[in-house]
Amino acid sequence: MAKVVRDKRTGKTKGYGFVSFSNPTDLAAAIKEMNGKYVGNRPIKLRKSNWKERTDVEALQRQKNHIQKKPKTQKKGILHK
Repeated sequence: MAKVVRDKRTGKTKGYGFVSFSNPTDLAAAIKEMNGKYVGNRPIKLRKSNWKERTDVEALQRQKNHIQKKPKTQKKGILHK
């Protein structure tokens, strides 16, 4: 699962994001293969999170919930019949 951080006002990316791997070997492979490579004119900098509270089970559950979510439908207001 990946999350690109964007500016709320402009919608432009801030130049960083977060990636969650369900398998630790995928993390190791990504660091080995992608660290220092360029995307456009910016180098990719990868590091393992120090976030201790999260467990792999919680991450997998969030990933499943994210995939199963249905797209939100816009609700019409009273003035927009």
